[in-house]
Amino acid sequence: MRLVKRGKVKDIYEANDEFLIFHFTDRISAFDVIMNETIPFKGKVLCDFALFWFSKLNIENHFVKKIDVDKIMVKRLSMIPIECIVRGYIYGSLYLRYLEKDYLNIPKELLYYIKNKQFKVSSKLPFIVFDPSTKSEEHDYPISENQALSNNLIKRDEFKQIKDLSLNLYNKMNEITKISNFILADVKFEFGKDLKTGNILLADSIGPDECRLWNIDNYQEGNLQDSYDKQILRDWLNKKGFTKIIKDFAKEGKKPNPPHLPNDLINKISNRYIEVYEKVTKMDFKKS
Repeated sequence: MRLVKRGKVKDIYEANDEFLIFHFTDRISAFDVIMNETIPFKGKVLCDFALFWFSKLNIENHFVKKIDVDKIMVKRLSMIPIECIVRGYIYGSLYLRYLEKDYLNIPKELLYYIKNKQFKVSSKLPFIVFDPSTKSEEHDYPISENQALSNNLIKRDEFKQIKDLSLNLYNKMNEITKISNFILADVKFEFGKDLKTGNILLADSIGPDECRLWNIDNYQEGNLQDSYDKQILRDWLNKKGFTKIIKDFAKEGKKPNPPHLPNDLINKISNRYIEVYEKVTKMDFKKS
């Protein structure tokens, strides 16, 4: 098989003209930097989670079959170069834009509330919002509908379609995760066009690397939340001062070497991925 793309955590191989192979690796990244150490069973968790969501969401998608513990075969699509992010809470990059009053990069339907109401970090938004971004291996940036259209990334009717699909998918996922006592704070979807029919299909994968889940019982508006994803790693890197190092290197267009991850942190991250899989899917995770 020919390697088509090596992502931060997923490798894509060419099976033939019609199909690709996704290999979910144990690599982990944070702040767009790939760590040197790997996380045991992470690839298998992401693979199993992808299968779970493809089966549960009842939407046409590119999944064909599972071919190994951490590999799936998918249809080759013409990918739409937009990350379709849906947010139910103000957190992460959206909260930073709010603090910085970066109104040009805030979804227009939120502008009235952003300008006229006081939000705390982790506040529930008045409605779920579509907050798309560019798609890049280096760093993603918010993109409006007008920007996407003027840059010829997508047609107007297609933009409406992926927006409606994304909002509906968020609602479906939210109902499922709520049963497991989780808040779905935000989620990222990707779509592509079927090469034969031109239909828009759900693509890529969905798992802890694509969504932010919070435990309902521990949720407190105004506080940073304990997320069931790689937030443990981000928090540890913040305490080590690594985010400042990243910013300093970024001024020169470079990326720093990541610090060594201690074994207890690696095991904690691995257990967190397994825990969220078991709670959401209601299935035992099989390590082999």
